[in-house]
Amino acid sequence: INAIFALPPLAEQKRIVAKIDELMPYIERYDKAWSKLEELNKRFPTDLQKSILQLAIQGKLVEQRPEEGTAEELYQQIQAEKQRLIKEGKIKKEKPLPEITEDEIPFDIPESWKWVYIGDLFQHNTGKALNSSDKSGIPLEYITTSNVYWNRFELGKLKTMLFTDAEIEKCTVQKGDLLVLEGGDIGRAAIWNYDFPMRIQNHIHRLRPFNEICIEFFYYIFFLYKNAGLINGKGIGIQGLSSKVLHKLAVPLPPLAEQKRIVKKLEEILPLCEK
Repeated sequence: INAIFALPPLAEQKRIVAKIDELMPYIERYDKAWSKLEELNKRFPTDLQKSILQLAIQGKLVEQRPEEGTAEELYQQIQAEKQRLIKEGKIKKEKPLPEITEDEIPFDIPESWKWVYIGDLFQHNTGKALNSSDKSGIPLEYITTSNVYWNRFELGKLKTMLFTDAEIEKCTVQKGDLLVLEGGDIGRAAIWNYDFPMRIQNHIHRLRPFNEICIEFFYYIFFLYKNAGLINGKGIGIQGLSSKVLHKLAVPLPPLAEQKRIVKKLEEILPLCEK
């Protein structure tokens, strides 16, 4: 091999090796520290975002105001509207949900708030499963789990399938509906903010509130629950967030005005996390 390299005197060779042996542990420690710092820098925006959301959902981001009423008052208004919809035949009557137990409560909330089930606040159902044997209905575009991301949608190259009139009623989302994935990235959610309707397939839950609430607040609940490990798929073989499990998912309910103030504050703060 015709390689050229420098040849120090023997004594200097030994001193160089001794110095390298002396410095190597420091170099290795520096490398590990640098790697940890890089990892921390990558995680920091997400961790900060998660901490802010946790404060918000626990009632610690904005102050409580007595003049805004209580969650119990809001809850009774929602239940009254739910009963009206049942009486008019617009939704089906359901078996009353049991009281929320201590085991279902993941954290403390202010006294003016209330723990409720998703089924107390939302009418919810999944969409239609693709069935090649369907021969009736009209062809309409629909979205699948691959179109739904955290609070955004990718609507390019949508497929179509046949929907009957009854299926259109059940499977169509409208502006303001909260969509939550039953399969795929379980619990991922987005608000449908388009002015046009859209159909959904069977692995997407459509949540439509019985009465006025701040839908963005509940989107943030799903985002926090997912990142905090409070939403996990149930099932054997195929993991999924079933309608039954979603119906009995316990969430905090603040007064309506406070929900809106929390969302406004989050919209001010969260963009700063990326910076």
